[in-house]
Amino acid sequence: MALVSVCSGEEERSVRIMRTELVYGVAGFIGSLASGHLFNLYTVDLKQGAILSSFSVLLYFLCLLYAAFFLQVDFSELGERQERRESVGIINHEARDKINIALLFLSGILYDIAVAGGMEMLAAYVLKDPLGWGATEVGYGNAAGSLLFVTSFLGVKMFTRCSVRDESMVMIGMVSFAAGIYFMAFVTTTPMYFLARSVTLFALIPMPTIRSLLSKQVRGTSYGITFVMLQLSFKLASLVTTPIYTEIYQATLDTFPGFVFILSSIFTVLSMIPISIVGCRSARQDGYERIQGN
Repeated sequence: MALVSVCSGEEERSVRIMRTELVYGVAGFIGSLASGHLFNLYTVDLKQGAILSSFSVLLYFLCLLYAAFFLQVDFSELGERQERRESVGIINHEARDKINIALLFLSGILYDIAVAGGMEMLAAYVLKDPLGWGATEVGYGNAAGSLLFVTSFLGVKMFTRCSVRDESMVMIGMVSFAAGIYFMAFVTTTPMYFLARSVTLFALIPMPTIRSLLSKQVRGTSYGITFVMLQLSFKLASLVTTPIYTEIYQATLDTFPGFVFILSSIFTVLSMIPISIVGCRSARQDGYERIQGN
């Protein structure tokens, strides 16, 4: 994501980052369709998944080789782009950046808590009654989730052409996920599951767009460390929230197992507050006059 950000201009950055997410989605769709069948294909000591695990390790290794030996970046072109970007200044730019960065981090962390917690519990939810899925059905369910990358990409393209601001696109995606995951709390059949997933068709827009917004607040040389810090924040938050989600799911399993999805919906609504503040601040600051530097 850091390389995509530094290789693109601010105007098309959201689309470029979402295009990269689309590649994830297409690959995930293919892998998910195959995973359920590969899981049952071969057993070792009565344990399934040997072929699937081997393919996963192989693909990770190929990714490492590609990044180490084939991924190239034209740093001279990046330097010229960065100089052009820094030649344009905004009044009180540094103070604005710090506040917006903090708000974007907060919004991203809250939304990641909502999505990660909800999706982790969903993996267990579909295995229990009333759904009671097997490996093949789980693969198809994951494939349906991967299709959200396609619908979210098309959403970003459509909203960008309609001149919708990045902050507004994030809000649309959050509303989509909040509605869909709330609906998921009351799912009792497989058709209802896929209907609930269809409501979340724009749910993958927020995180890539938040990364795009963050990249516009920092220098190009800081993209990498900024995204690493953001991802680290997600992991640290998950260390706390995952056990809490698990405990809540176990406590409500016999009474209302879908309660954790309502909790995810609440966290999603909370994550809208910081991003809406960023949108208000950015709209107000767009009125400042841009001055050309030396």
